[in-house]
Amino acid sequence: MMRICQALSKLHKATDELSSRYPLPFPLRVGAGINTGYAMVGNSGSSDRSDYTALGDTVNAAFRLESCTKQIGKDIAVGETTYKYLKELGAESAFEQYTVSLKGYDTPSITYAATYADLNTFLEAGGKK
Repeated sequence: MMRICQALSKLHKATDELSSRYPLPFPLRVGAGINTGYAMVGNSGSSDRSDYTALGDTVNAAFRLESCTKQIGKDIAVGETTYKYLKELGAESAFEQYTVSLKGYDTPSITYAATYADLNTFLEAGGKK
């Protein structure tokens, strides 16, 4: 989980660097959705245009969590199971709980969200050992 958080932080820093190097008329923003659970990997699509990808409800929920970052005004949204792992690392102070409606799901979902600044503060503290 720490490696995932570190990779996410590096992605954000690279995005900031690109944004400052190549100014756009709008801020470049990358949201992230992280979900933990079972998934499958395999080829999907036709034989002409096959794509090796992760499939399943866990993956779909992660995509929907990323989409909800815009509506809650945060950079990172994680599912409940992912949050449990982050909490074990001492990251609970970086994340706030939200109830969101995810497209394609009948009932509202609990998500935990943070900004990249909150994530970086957690990483700089080193998490629980």
